[in-house]
Amino acid sequence: MWLGIGNESKITLLFLACFAPIYISCVSAVLKIKEDYINSAYTVGASKYQIFIHVILPSCLPDIFVGIRTAVGVAYTTLVAAEMVAAKSGLGWMVLDASNYLRSDIIFVGIIIMGITGILLDQFLRILEKKIVPWKGKE
Repeated sequence: MWLGIGNESKITLLFLACFAPIYISCVSAVLKIKEDYINSAYTVGASKYQIFIHVILPSCLPDIFVGIRTAVGVAYTTLVAAEMVAAKSGLGWMVLDASNYLRSDIIFVGIIIMGITGILLDQFLRILEKKIVPWKGKE
């Protein structure tokens, strides 16, 4: 409403939809860090910057990726819903427009494309996670 019906409002809506999952996963990840790791780094003379780069960030990355994967799913769903409400193009608009004319073939194709796109996005993030966080699950 404050930003109109253009791209600014959609970007703001997507930001708000993604913020909570990422924020919650980051806070949860920081709270789960074992103090022994930080104390051990201080013992060997690490600076605060080195502790952040070599202890805190690697400990948090697996949970941050979980938040990112969740946020991408929420963002994709929100984007399709926003297209259904206030857009003149996109998959959501295509499915909604086809439903007005009882074009079930277009509706099914749109739903299948949405599903395939969602699966591909998730698989891409899983591959990226394996490249960036190879130590996940090896404790």
